[in-house]
Amino acid sequence: MTRIKICGVKRAETLRLLARLDVDYVGLVFAESRRRVDAQTAGALLAAVPDHPPAVGVFVNPTEAELEHVLTHAPLAVIQLHGQESPAFCESVRQRFSLPVWKALAVGGGEPLENVVDAYRGAADAFLFDTYDPRQAGGTGKRFSWEQIPLLRKWTAPAPCIIAGGINADNVAELVGRYRPAIIDVSSGVESDGEKDAKKIRQFVERVREHDRITEGNAYRA
Repeated sequence: MTRIKICGVKRAETLRLLARLDVDYVGLVFAESRRRVDAQTAGALLAAVPDHPPAVGVFVNPTEAELEHVLTHAPLAVIQLHGQESPAFCESVRQRFSLPVWKALAVGGGEPLENVVDAYRGAADAFLFDTYDPRQAGGTGKRFSWEQIPLLRKWTAPAPCIIAGGINADNVAELVGRYRPAIIDVSSGVESDGEKDAKKIRQFVERVREHDRITEGNAYRA
């Protein structure tokens, strides 16, 4: 099964919908963004929906003190580092907070990604690939060349390969069918006018699950 992360959630009604749809992860953004929530708001949001999916906290170049502050209020299951955090910092965070660390890397930024992945190997539990944008760390809604995904999967193995950037209900079947990422991460692709759209979320999840059922059925018949 393809795991789904819906990122940038700010409202309890959205989180309840994700719980009903059995979405695998909810992303809470603590970095500067129109989707940003603070620690207290995140804690209240998660408390309002006790059966919420595992929460992934998205940070850009945080200090460990900032991470500790958030974790005192919000029970995160994963820490996602989306800035220029070093491998040593990732490892320190893993050890200090005993939580998985997902390291986000930009595709198209010019630096050889194979070398970057090697530098973080053992310091990150999964790798998230998003489209490079010099103006912001993520959430651009732009798609990178998916033809690169087989190489990205090869370089990150056995760690999971997470794909983000420009994914929506219209193209997710291509992504899942051709490239089989372990986890797909969507934010703007399930929004309307900058807010999470329940209809788009349902449609997105249905498309992924439908394709998974077809793939599973084909494998069974084979």
